[in-house]
Amino acid sequence: MRTQAEKAAAFRALHARPGAFIIPNPWDAGTARILAALGFEALATTSLGLANSLGRPDGANAVSRREVLDNCRAIAEATHLPVNADLENGYAHEPRAAAEMIRLAAEAGVVGGSIEDATGEPGRPIYDFNLAVERVQAAVETARSGPSEAMVTPIPSSTPSSPGRDVIEEVLGEDLPLTRARERVVEEFERRYVTRVLAQHGGNVSKASAASGIARRYFQLLRARHGS
Repeated sequence: MRTQAEKAAAFRALHARPGAFIIPNPWDAGTARILAALGFEALATTSLGLANSLGRPDGANAVSRREVLDNCRAIAEATHLPVNADLENGYAHEPRAAAEMIRLAAEAGVVGGSIEDATGEPGRPIYDFNLAVERVQAAVETARSGPSEAMVTPIPSSTPSSPGRDVIEEVLGEDLPLTRARERVVEEFERRYVTRVLAQHGGNVSKASAASGIARRYFQLLRARHGS
């Protein structure tokens, strides 16, 4: 079995090499071992998978911080592969408090983690931009202070990559064929729509899909497609 430092080095090497790699989502030790046996090079925990495995719908605070950390430990200890953790919004609003989740997850054995900018509050679904940046900065500082230097990934919940971006003008400027240009605009609309309706319903997929007037399964497909 690799040490945590060796797993961290392997995970960083996957990001540094040319091309992309696929990182699947086990929800417990058993699925982690199955995915490792299939040849995957890294694993990532899933809040949706964990919640569903406990018989709960996905959503803000569907699982507790302790349940997430216990799940991280079980999956990290199950195989020799590096594990990235879905840490929700860090279970705190304040940057240092949210960053503490990175330290606890590293202690549980993971070597990477994501911090979301969704507050879990319907009236204020997304953190102010400056606060979101401060939260990621605090998480990165915490990760780099640890012995294995865990990697941190900020997960945007709704804001486009460039403030004020007009996707139609952007697509028109790329001189794409009509079919591809249309696909790009629809993709961006779907991403923003799914993210917004999820935020409006506190991350509850069942309520969001019902409000959208589409089947829960199709809503899940859209969510997975657009990383919402």
